[in-house]
Amino acid sequence: MREFVKIRSVAGSLVVSLPQSVLEPVGLREGDRVVLEAAPPRRLILTKEGVSMTSTQRLEMDIDLLEKKKTAIESDLRYKERQYNSDMPCDEGMSDNDVAILVMSALVRDRDQFDVEIAEKRIQLYELQAGEAPEPLKAETGDIKPSADDPDTLPSVDSKPRSFAPAPKPKKGWYLWKCEGDREHILAFANNKGACSLRPFDAATGMALKKIPNRKGEYQVAFAEYLANSTPLSVTRQPDLDRGCKKRLPELVLAELQQQIKSLA
Repeated sequence: MREFVKIRSVAGSLVVSLPQSVLEPVGLREGDRVVLEAAPPRRLILTKEGVSMTSTQRLEMDIDLLEKKKTAIESDLRYKERQYNSDMPCDEGMSDNDVAILVMSALVRDRDQFDVEIAEKRIQLYELQAGEAPEPLKAETGDIKPSADDPDTLPSVDSKPRSFAPAPKPKKGWYLWKCEGDREHILAFANNKGACSLRPFDAATGMALKKIPNRKGEYQVAFAEYLANSTPLSVTRQPDLDRGCKKRLPELVLAELQQQIKSLA
């Protein structure tokens, strides 16, 4: 909308009065902050200041976006795993086993990278919101006894060292074990309700071998003779040992373990 207005001089300054018909469409009200810019040769640009976004709000939006990207990658990974496990390739390259494993491994890598970025953003957010926590006040040691007449009197500090519970042991574990003749086996351990299991697999083919009878207690102790001569491995996703590994390890799990075994050679 174009309107012509008159300019008048007040106390040595030029005053421009804008009609309501111009102010209403942009929502300009008394007390609003505006930015005035010169646009030579004959124009002035008047811009209403918008609501500024704080640094913490920006970080929260960044974290939310990263989490959504991570969720999208996990959804794509499940979709490709379903193609691979059901032998029904839909996406390009998924009909080739080597390419399919590489594609899914890349998705796992990208998902883990988003976890790193989210953690970094959360640290930045913490530093902006709270900063370093102040040191707690320390009471002086000594024979200080609380008094009913003086509520501000602090009790004596217990000088005995505190005992902390040990960290819980992992419920599942993967290891590389060499038996007689240097034949390599992948061992999958699991703790469950006071008992533990050991399932061996051929490291080259992933085929399930004869299952070792379950033992009482935790596998870290019950199967110590196997762990003593084994090398720890890890998997990105724990497979269902009872249902999905009766005959052999899933291809994606086997490929991930074999990659680690190669790096140990």
